[in-house]
Amino acid sequence: MRVLVTRPRFDAARTAERLAALRHRAMIDPVIEIEALPFEKLIGNFSAIAFTSANAVRVASTHDAIKKIPVFAVGTRTAEVARECGFENVGVAAGDVNALGEMLTAELPSGAHIVHLAGEDRAGDLPGHLVRNGITVETKVVYRARVSKSLASETVQAFRDGRIDTVLHYSERSAAAFVRLADAAGISDDIRKTRHLCLSSAVAAPLKLVGVPPEIAAAPEEAALFDLIGS
Repeated sequence: MRVLVTRPRFDAARTAERLAALRHRAMIDPVIEIEALPFEKLIGNFSAIAFTSANAVRVASTHDAIKKIPVFAVGTRTAEVARECGFENVGVAAGDVNALGEMLTAELPSGAHIVHLAGEDRAGDLPGHLVRNGITVETKVVYRARVSKSLASETVQAFRDGRIDTVLHYSERSAAAFVRLADAAGISDDIRKTRHLCLSSAVAAPLKLVGVPPEIAAAPEEAALFDLIGS
């Protein structure tokens, strides 16, 4: 099967390796790229760090001093990256911001002070959830996601030729960017002829708006997306 991976390049490369191991052919064309922002030393006594994306983990990992602070990660992949980057104490939630908020509320005492290291654009309201439960949150933006200017010419031609069987979508923003870039390339009709696999209902929303029928993973994890490929 020929699969288009639209996620940022670092994660896309890892996904492509997994697809190859399953005998699928991957084409990588990130519709969003990650730009690290200046990240100053944390000042204060924090009970924990909350990560809602692996990209934030990679940026934060340049500061060795924070790696002893307990980490709470939004999902399995973010937790894996945290461990790979040297964070010593990593807890993992069930894959979305609400689950992460519930985990932090259960694990930390009222009055705890945490830092949320995150991207410029964030899904959900983690600080609001925690503040209502007596936990104070300081959010620091450590990266921004920039939408690509266009799809690669190879991607556009592959859609026109019917050479892409499946597209993987990992975030609502990247799905919306893909739809806009496809329209700009004049392939809106072509993308409707392939399967679109989405990590969640929120990710699928931009596709539904333009009449592209998505398939939604049973859980917000890449393994569940891969289950759809094999179905």
